[in-house]
Amino acid sequence: MKFKLIYFYLLFVPLLFSTNNLKLVLHSGEILIGQSNSSITEDVYLINSDILGEISISKDKVKSFDVLTNVGNKESEKVELSEPANYTTAKQKNEIKNIKKGPQAHLTSDLYGKVKLLDAPKSWSGNLRIGMNLSFGDREYTHTYLRGKLKVQERDSPHLFQLSGEYNFRETEQIDGSQYVSQDRYHLNFIYRWFYSDRWFFQNASSYRTDKLKGINNELQNILGFGYRSTFFDTLEFLIGSGVGFQDRSIVGLVEESPVVINVFQELNWKPTKRMKLNQTLYFFQNPDEIDIYNYEIILAVNYRFTDLLGFEMRYFIDFDSGIKESIKKDSRFQNALIFYF
Repeated sequence: MKFKLIYFYLLFVPLLFSTNNLKLVLHSGEILIGQSNSSITEDVYLINSDILGEISISKDKVKSFDVLTNVGNKESEKVELSEPANYTTAKQKNEIKNIKKGPQAHLTSDLYGKVKLLDAPKSWSGNLRIGMNLSFGDREYTHTYLRGKLKVQERDSPHLFQLSGEYNFRETEQIDGSQYVSQDRYHLNFIYRWFYSDRWFFQNASSYRTDKLKGINNELQNILGFGYRSTFFDTLEFLIGSGVGFQDRSIVGLVEESPVVINVFQELNWKPTKRMKLNQTLYFFQNPDEIDIYNYEIILAVNYRFTDLLGFEMRYFIDFDSGIKESIKKDSRFQNALIFYF
């Protein structure tokens, strides 16, 4: 058996390396090697490859070529060609790359081009976040969540539209150690801002939320107000404002409640680098008729953008609702999420 393998090797290898081969060195730095058993005209080289088939290369793209007459004994004849005046055009480089890559690369390139055409308008910017939350409040739990935001503002336009929402799927641990799945909370916010000057703006904010563990079956608010914006070094933005509006709530234990609500909001956005962003927000809501009925939420988040499409977020969230009968009034979360930008 060993003798047959040695005999086959001695018979096959010389045949493999005895064929004349042509080695082309292109001006782009790429190297093509193929059998030189095709014709060579005054304008092009025609070489054959077992993988790529017959390839036609224009002579003005070739820097030099080697005729490999006996590769096993390293005998070759190298010919240097004069460099043409214009060989580095983008079109020529793309032609060479397309020849080497073959039909599969053409298909991939076409698909990638079609995906890139599915682009949002330039006035749109937004993201989708998917992650897991850990609670350290009055009751321990873990749950996944889905959160998204879409902002629309034309370039140099004073009008801004922002739509955001969040949906949470919670798994809660009870006192006896058992766990159950509950639909914890979801909310939807819409904000319209009109910057009638460089620093002052008018705002209309509408929101809807549900938090079943707190006994909030539904809460609908619409608030009108004014705000002030200040920027520092083109990387730091600070906003503060207040407003007044109405609300319609259905909360366990609260039968009658004033429909009027007062709001104070504050935002801080800082981009220390092109890929990193820090965000802090505060929203406070007060019933003017009942001083003991109020709620607030505080958010502190750090985002890092790996690519144009993918990023990561770490966020700490606190919300508190007073005046409700349920034992869970304060809820705090530490959230990690993947961000998909569009």
